Amino acid sequence: MDKLIWIALGGVLGAWSRYFMGLWAVEKWGSDFAVGTLMINIIGSFVMAWVLYLNASRGVFSPNIRLFLTVGFCATFTTFSTFSWDTLRYLSEGNFKYFAMNITFNVAGCLLGSWFGIMLAKLL
Repeated sequence: MDKLIWIALGGVLGAWSRYFMGLWAVEKWGSDFAVGTLMINIIGSFVMAWVLYLNASRGVFSPNIRLFLTVGFCATFTTFSTFSWDTLRYLSEGNFKYFAMNITFNVAGCLLGSWFGIMLAKLL
């Protein structure tokens, strides 16, 4: 039962973080392009890779903290469903520039975020 509580706590914090970061991004850059979704996906990819690499290579996190950070926080923080919606919305609107940018930046950004997470974990 304690694992479910850790996952739920991480989920709440991930969802709140996603919501407030999305609001902040819209206030900062507007809503034409989904900058918030992009940032959230890159940060989430970084955190997930960092945590899982540190855990796999050094056993840094207890099982509950690993679940809290990955299954709880990262799973509710990252926004692949929103990314998919934004991408299809750009396509249906005929906005091929944002359609291509969204796919390119999210895929490349998330892969780079994961790579940086692993590289940082290796330095620690």
